[in-house]
Formats: sequence, C-alpha cells, structure tokens
Amino acid sequence: MFKFIKILMLSMIMLSPVICAQTFPEVKKQIQSEKDNIKKLNLLKEAKKKISLYTPHQQAEYWFLLGKSFENQRKMNNAMEAYTKAIELYTKYKLPPSSLLVDLHIDRARSAVTVDYYNTSDCKDREHALLLARGLAQPNLIAKSIAYYAKCLQSEEHGISKSLKLFDEAFNIAKKEQLSSNIKQVIYNQAATLSFRSLFYDKAYEYNMLAYELSIGTDDIGSVYAATVNAVHYSIALADIELAKQHLSELALFSEKYLEFNDAKLKYYYLSAKVAQLEQNWLLSISFLEAGIKEITMGQNVSYIQATYELLSISYFRAGEIEKSYQTLSAVEKMYPNKQPIKKEVFLIKGVMIKGSVEVAQAAFKLIDEEKQSKNNFVKNSATQAAQTFDENLKQLDNILLEQRLIIVSVSTLFIVMVLIGYSYLQIQRKKLAVKEHHLMDELLTKKNQLLADVSHELGTPLTVLKLQVESLKDDLEEDVQVTYRAIDKKLDDIQHLIDDIHQLAQSDVGALQLNIEPFELNKTLDHWQGELTQFVNKNKLAFEITRDLPISLMVNFDRDRIKQVFINLLSNSIKYTDKPGQVKLTATTKRRTLLLSIEDSSPSVSDSDLTNIFERLYRVESSRSRDTGGSGLGLAICKSLIEEHNGKIFAEQSHLGGLKITLELPC
Repeated sequence: MFKFIKILMLSMIMLSPVICAQTFPEVKKQIQSEKDNIKKLNLLKEAKKKISLYTPHQQAEYWFLLGKSFENQRKMNNAMEAYTKAIELYTKYKLPPSSLLVDLHIDRARSAVTVDYYNTSDCKDREHALLLARGLAQPNLIAKSIAYYAKCLQSEEHGISKSLKLFDEAFNIAKKEQLSSNIKQVIYNQAATLSFRSLFYDKAYEYNMLAYELSIGTDDIGSVYAATVNAVHYSIALADIELAKQHLSELALFSEKYLEFNDAKLKYYYLSAKVAQLEQNWLLSISFLEAGIKEITMGQNVSYIQATYELLSISYFRAGEIEKSYQTLSAVEKMYPNKQPIKKEVFLIKGVMIKGSVEVAQAAFKLIDEEKQSKNNFVKNSATQAAQTFDENLKQLDNILLEQRLIIVSVSTLFIVMVLIGYSYLQIQRKKLAVKEHHLMDELLTKKNQLLADVSHELGTPLTVLKLQVESLKDDLEEDVQVTYRAIDKKLDDIQHLIDDIHQLAQSDVGALQLNIEPFELNKTLDHWQGELTQFVNKNKLAFEITRDLPISLMVNFDRDRIKQVFINLLSNSIKYTDKPGQVKLTATTKRRTLLLSIEDSSPSVSDSDLTNIFERLYRVESSRSRDTGGSGLGLAICKSLIEEHNGKIFAEQSHLGGLKITLELPC
C-alpha cells in the first residue's frame, strides 16, 4: 500500500508541469475573458512565472496586456514600464514591426502624458508609431497614429497648418475605409485638442462631445473619463459656468462609481476650484483645493498635483492670506525642485516673496486677467486670418471675389490695429504702475513697448499701401488692374511673413520651439546644399565662394533644416545689403571641439557700435537700410534664437572683404 502511494505521488509530481503549462494563447484567452481588473492582474502575475516558455513576440504581447491592466487601474508609471519592456523585446530580438508595436508606442505616450501633461517625450513615441503604421500600410492604424501625432505638431512653426493637413489625410482615409468606432473617437479627441490649442473653444467642446457619445456604452471607461474631464475644461474655457457645473456633477458621479480611477476626485476638486475662480469666489476655490490635496496620495498625475498646489497658493494670495500662499508655494517647490511653475501667476508671488510688494502683485494679477482675454482675442483672430489667407491664395480670384477679400482684409486690419492700440495702452498703464512702485520690472516693460511699437510700424507701412491701392481700385484710377492685384498679393505675403517671423521668435521666448536633432555627415550635407546656395546668391549679381577645412566624415548633431534656415537668412541679409557686383563667402572649419561657420560679404559694412545691436529685433542700422530692402527685419534675431537653441553662439565683426562677417560657433 505504501509503495502504491509513493508511486502515485511521484507520478503527480512528474505530471504537474504538464498540467500547469498552458500555452500563451490559452493564457491570453483566459485573461481577456476576465472582467474583474484585480483578478486579471493576478492572472497576469501568475502567468509571468512561465514567461520564459513563451516566444519573444508572445512575451511582448504579455507585457502589453500587463500594461493595459495597469492602465485600467490608473497605475500609469507601472503601465509605462510594462510597455517599455515590450518595446525593448522588439529591439533585442530584432522582431519585425507589427500593429502591436504601433500600439505599444501609442499607449506608452498616452501613459506618459497622463502622468505629466507637460512631458514632451511622448511625441517621439507618437512620431515613431506613425512611421511604423505607414510602413505596415494599414489604413486604420495610420488614421489612428495620425490623430495622436498631429497633437505634437501644434507647438512647431506653422504647426496648426501641419496638423490640419494630417487630419485631412485621416479624414480621407475615413472616406475610403470603414473606420472602427474607437479610431473615430481618437480622431475626434485629437481634433478637439487641436481646436482648443487654436483657441476655438466651441469647436473643441463640439468634437469632445462627439468623442464622448462614441465612448458611452462601450467597455472603454477610460475614454468616458477623459471626455468628461475635457468637457469641464472646455466649458471653463468658454466661460460657461452653468455648463461646467453640469459636467462637474457628471465627474463627481463618475469618481464615486469607478473608484479605480483614483485621480478623478483630485481633478473634480481642481476643476471645481477653477469654476469658483471664474465667479471670483476665492474662498470657495480654496475649500475645493484643500479638499483636493487630501486626494493627492491616491493619484499619479504629476501635472495635476503641481497645478493644484500652485492654484491653491494663487487663491490664498487673491484672498489676502499671503502667509499661507507662501507656505503652499514653498511646499510645491520642495516636491518638484526641478520643474518650472505651470501657472505664470506663481512668478508674481515669488517676486512678492523676494521684494514684498503685495499691492503691485494684486494689481498685476488684474492686468494678467485682462491681458489673457486680449491675447486670446488677438491670437484667435490672427489664426483665422492666416488660415483664410492661406486658403484663398490657392484660388484664382475674379474681381468680385477679390473685392470681398479686400473688404475682409480691411476689416481684419482695422481689428488688428485696434488690438495693438489696446495692447499699447495696457503696456503704458503697466509701465506707470511699475514706475510708481519702485520701477518694478521697468526694463522688461520697456522692451515690450518697443517691440509692440516696432511691430505696429512694420505693419503700418504695407497696410497703408494696401489702403491706397484699394481706394485706387474703388475709384477706377488704376490702368492695369492685374498689376495692382499682384501688388496687393505681395503686400499680403509681406504681412504674413512678418507674422510668421514674430510667431517663431515668440515660440523661442517661451521655450516652445522644438528642434529635430539628428546626426548627419556635415561634408555630404554641404555638398548637397552648395549648388542651391550658389544659385541663390549668383542670381542676385554676387559671386559666391565656399571654403571648407573640415575633418573627413565629420558627424554633427543638429536640426539640419534649422541650420539651413540660418544660412538662407544670413545669405539673404548679404544679398540685400551688399553693393552689386560684390562677393559673398561661406567658410566652414573646426577648432578643438567647436564648429565654426561664417558668412561674410563685400562692402558696405556697419560701424563697430552696431555690431552687437544688429541681432536685436527690428533693429535698423541706418535709415537707408530700412524697409526699402524688403524683409521683416527679424532675420538676424531668428538666426540668433536658432543658434542659441543649439547651445551655440553667433556674433558679428568686420570682414576683410570690406563688408560684414557673421560667425556661428556650434559644439561638435
């Protein structure tokens, strides 16, 4: 009997691995059929013990399922780690691209933004996902990847138009293919974000509610949650308090029903506080934010946590509780010592902590509120005008359409001038306030006023010409109408170019200018550019020479397109200001670990006192070098900002050719 039992036990031990060793498809089916997230996570943890038995692709799919499970429980840091491990398996085993790899990059990007809204690393994942999707030639996957990546383009130069072009491609795919509901939902979500960034809040709300309707009734509770939160955000942007409160009630019910969304209550309190601030009820705002801080231990969203503390500090300050404001601000700085403030009002409070001028800050808060509204109106109007001009330039207009266009331009021009006057008045008031309170921030305000005056002057010249030409057309004084039409188009192009240049400099000022840094072989690139640059200079009756003394196969890490933009700007400057016939020379060499690039030209030059000033925005050396030469007057300022974004230096000196020499120093 004893021998029989012993044999039976040995048999069970030997057979147990066979009984327990499920195939991955069986494990996957079991996990996907389980509805309870806790049980699903336990199944995944149990399956991890057998992960060495799976193929590399199955292991990647396992980490994908684990990441999804962590996402459903709002453990976003854990989800990012799981997605990263899956992506690393593709690299380690050189697995071929697949739809799974596309989803891994998209989901990792989405998790990163959920943890920290101001995280920029997600854009690399989104861009890579789109490249993979195009390579796989799967229309649904391409449309989905486009919608996610388009969001990343919005902070670039001409980002809005680039995003719109991408969305056009996604909509064209939708016309030919039967897109799934979840992909349509993604497109609506990203279209809402694009509209919100462009300050078209009504369209943002409309697209968001379309996404919300698609998510209702599905198992995708996360999308319902995101659409509900965004509905509050967009309602606040519209300043529709009743609508915002309606969606806040929905968010409160959601947070009670789905406890696994552990940051829902924090967002409810934070957004409730913002609504209270719309009503200027600072005490109510404080009560919401204090309640929200109690929920912080349950959430992982870094951006909301930081923003909650900052908003509480601002609310304390606006309510007159200055000491509590300081204490709250100190607490958030200790929590995130290396992060920049999210709310710009925090800088004012910091200034008060240093200089102790509470009254000035309170007045500045009021000015900020007014300036936000003026800025929103100006940016939205400018975006609308730019989009309309771009669209109409593609058409061949007849006289009736041109007349309509001129009316629109005149009305828009009047509006821009009124906004600029309003801005000038606002800045004058701020300057008076600064002088009255010990010249607080006097230098900054002076520069702002100067910039606005220069921009007004730069816009004024083409606008005056436009007005005269329009009046000539109305009075039938022009003999050649087509010539006048072309002149009007040219002036409109000048205005658009000036706005584009100002936009690029503004992006650089706020740190929103993104560079596409990549390694490339410098000599090959210069060989490729040489013919184009030579033709560009020669056609303007100037001789062009390129001299190089560079190591063979010198690899550099720059944004190739931006460096070429600097070359074009500098050569354009030489073409405008060099006497014809003349000479332009480009020199490239290295010194230690520094790349030296210089462009110099023949006479005339500038005085030594002007060598440092020429990089200032809209700076004119002398009256003869004014608008007669064309251009926006911002070319050298843009060059300076682009080189500094590359951690380089740019300076001017006298050229031995008799003109000006601009030198770029860039780290190799």
